[in-house]
Formats: sequence, structure tokens, C-alpha cells
Amino acid sequence: MHEKNQILVQRVLDTIDWDLILKFYRLVKRGIGNETTVIPGIKKLKKGEKITVEHIKEEVKNIIYHIVENDISNFIYGPWNILWVNGEWEIEVGEGESEEEIYIPILESVLELNFSPMMVISKESLISDDDPLFIDSDRESLNRQLEKAVDEENYELASKLKDLIEMYEKQNGKKPN
Repeated sequence: MHEKNQILVQRVLDTIDWDLILKFYRLVKRGIGNETTVIPGIKKLKKGEKITVEHIKEEVKNIIYHIVENDISNFIYGPWNILWVNGEWEIEVGEGESEEEIYIPILESVLELNFSPMMVISKESLISDDDPLFIDSDRESLNRQLEKAVDEENYELASKLKDLIEMYEKQNGKKPN
């Protein structure tokens, strides 16, 4: 890892209240390395071994190193949500009539570490079961787009359109074509 990135990581790790994090881990009986994602350097604790601040720090450090070294922009691991912006990345600038794409370097690395012990998601459907989700003109339009995608050999788009048509038809109780 680049030395500047190591300094950035260490600055983030030094600002965390690890004793408070440890209290939370113990309260909810959270262990180390229990997630389904395997990250190099993270190992489960031995049976009967008590979790310490050092265990948690090491786990978080390994998560961050994994993210930075693999240039992953957003990553969630248990209660940890990490955002990474590499200053060496480039962004596209300029919208308009120019056909030339212009990319400039970001020039500022940012590492954001969020500890979120709880996440709640609520969904509400915008249509009722009685409302037709998919009228015939929409079906015809999507079918035309599907045919065009197949003709142009854009199979990825064709697959997505086919899935969309099938999803709408299932929700409306109709059999897909």
C-alpha cells in the first residue's frame, strides 16, 4: 500500500473510540471474521477466546487494506460501512455537444469509515394489486426495444428487457410471451 494511503488509514483508525466499539461487540455478542465475505488477514477467534480492542482494530484494518488495495469505492462488512475515493482515479468532466470525453484526476484521496450497528429499510409499493402495472402499449414498446437489441446483438440489454417484461407480466398475472 502506498505510504500516503497508510497514513490516511492510520489517521482514521486513531480517531475511533475503540472501547465503545468493544462494548457494542460484547453487548450483541459479535465476533471477528463472522461475515460471509472472506478478507485476507481476518480470522475467527479461537473458541473461548475473549474479544479485545486489538482484535477489532486488526479486523477493521484488514477490511480497509482490502478496500484500498483493490480500489473498492463502497464496502459493507458487518456494522462497518467504508467509502473510499482514490486520488489517482479520474472523473469524466464536461457535458455537452462535444463528442470528446475529458477525464481529470481527482487528486484527493478520501477514506470514510462508518460504524452502523443497525440498518432499517422500509419499502412501499407505489401501485396496488388491482392497478394494471403494464398496459399493452408499454408491452409493445418494450417488445420493440427487445427486438432492436437482439437485431443489434446487444444481448445484455436484450436480457434485461426480457427480464423486465417477464417481471411486469408476472405481477399482472399474465404469462410471459
